[in-house]
Amino acid sequence: MAKEIKLRCPKCGDASAPRASFHCPSCGCVLEVNVSIGHLTDADFSRMRQSRDRSIWRWYDFFPAENPSSIVSLGEGDTPLIHAARLGEKIGIANLYLKNDTVLPTGSLKDRSNSVGFSVARELRFGTAAVMSTGNAAASVAAYAAAAGMKSVVLVPKGTATAKIIQARAYGAAVIVVVGDFDREVAMLYKIAVQEFGWYDCLSSNPYRVGKKSYAYELVDQFDGVIPDWVIHPTAGGTGIFCMWQGFQEFRSLGWIDRVPKLVAAQSAAAAPFVIAMEKASAEIQPVIAQETVAESIQVGNPAALGWRVLAALRESNGTAVALSDDEILDAQAQTARLAGIFAEPAAATSVAAAKKMRAAGTIKTNDVVVCNLTGHGLKQPEAIQVPEKEFAPIAPTLAALREQIRKLADISAP
Repeated sequence: MAKEIKLRCPKCGDASAPRASFHCPSCGCVLEVNVSIGHLTDADFSRMRQSRDRSIWRWYDFFPAENPSSIVSLGEGDTPLIHAARLGEKIGIANLYLKNDTVLPTGSLKDRSNSVGFSVARELRFGTAAVMSTGNAAASVAAYAAAAGMKSVVLVPKGTATAKIIQARAYGAAVIVVVGDFDREVAMLYKIAVQEFGWYDCLSSNPYRVGKKSYAYELVDQFDGVIPDWVIHPTAGGTGIFCMWQGFQEFRSLGWIDRVPKLVAAQSAAAAPFVIAMEKASAEIQPVIAQETVAESIQVGNPAALGWRVLAALRESNGTAVALSDDEILDAQAQTARLAGIFAEPAAATSVAAAKKMRAAGTIKTNDVVVCNLTGHGLKQPEAIQVPEKEFAPIAPTLAALREQIRKLADISAP
């Protein structure tokens, strides 16, 4: 059966937009892409689970690429789901699992979105892709553009981690550092530039960037029938939450699962519009001015494209949103590294920080099955780890000097 792909406005229902459109011609809302799945059977589910292709593309039937020959993939997906027993014991959650997206091709979850987005870009015959980003999306867009044979332009705000800028540049992107507020001046410049130069827009307003639905598909597969009670996701623009909800709903509509987890948006307290909206029971996002935070990858105060859809997903799943201080985030980053052996960037560790906070408040019960998505590698932002120079001071090549240094470092290196 040929795949049927349609763009539809989720607000006014207009389905007249051509395939290269991102916004509704009637009301201006960000469009959504719908792929026909009603014909899929239990046999198809088994086929997908048994596929030798372990990338997100074993779930090809759910993605808006018309032809397998257009797929742009770097092997993203099927990341480890780790039962973090020692970390779980520390924070009081016996069934704590870490979905380790730090091992994706460019080191962050953005690869899931861009694999699908660039596959469609190839079908639409774009030549240059662009994104404005605090770092991770910049590197991922640059990598997938290179794999697709496209040029890339990335705009990043002044202060973005050097490691992320270097990574994007290594893939061949034109990296432009812009002075100004990310959600206002940088966003306005980017919007004008996309229209001026005809670039393929890789922001969350692109309806084809639905690769993060694969979180839902992979979790169902990896848990083999057990649906977690909670899935906690570091959240900036909200694509991850919205796409996961879509993925779980698709599986439930096909009868492949009978319930869905509660979704949690983990945010830095310095940029927490979803937390504020949930507390106020608002159906729409009210933009906030993002303040400085160690969790720079989720430093977004105005998730305009998908904000209302994310709020709906959180509420429909009986989930919530949690704000974390920098101290809570850095503590979670350290514990994740020392007790689970995974070095996650601060933004990624907000999921663990949220789990810890929710357990302390009694929202999460000790035997709940909890998944924390770790969305970016710690080497994306190594400067977040502050190490005093005296810890690396050289010692004399004697056993006495070694004993003394080990004594000094004993408390520091303890979990």
